[in-house]
Amino acid sequence: MSPLMDGAGIVLAEDALARALPRIAPIDLAELYSAWFRVVHRWVASLGGSADTDDLVQEIFVIVQRKLDTFDGANPAGWLYRITRRTVRDHRQKSWIRRVLLGSDRQLERVQDDGADSATQLEQKEAQARFYRIVARMSGKWRETFVLFEVAGHTGEEIAALTGLPPATVRTHLHRARKQFLALVSEELAS
Repeated sequence: MSPLMDGAGIVLAEDALARALPRIAPIDLAELYSAWFRVVHRWVASLGGSADTDDLVQEIFVIVQRKLDTFDGANPAGWLYRITRRTVRDHRQKSWIRRVLLGSDRQLERVQDDGADSATQLEQKEAQARFYRIVARMSGKWRETFVLFEVAGHTGEEIAALTGLPPATVRTHLHRARKQFLALVSEELAS
């Protein structure tokens, strides 16, 4: 399994669920939570909230609960994604401020015992950390589209619906993001 992707069966099932749910337009928090928890969790991890993913997902659903009465039910994927994106962005900004003011706030991540030996797990964690370090250096304008397409596995049309961008703009952002990502990888390998 690649450190950049979930298991293929899980991704396909979540994407099928995400495509089916906008027609249902759930407005009950419990239904919304059970239907969208895994998708929101994947978005948080993809957007770089990996160290505090579970806490951030819970925070997102607290915000959802607070704003649920204003939600019209038209596009739950877009609505939840915008809340997720803003929450992760705010968390990253707060973390940066804490690091600058208080020093490093890095926590050791738990290594899951999935049958692989510790050397393989370490290599996977290092590759994932290197990937997200490179992604963090990308232009914010293109990073979101890149992560949604390459990491979360969304199509261009799904990204357009989630972000509110025209499909042609999504394709342009993806092209430029890939070009920038490859340049940053080359730069990292050269150093």
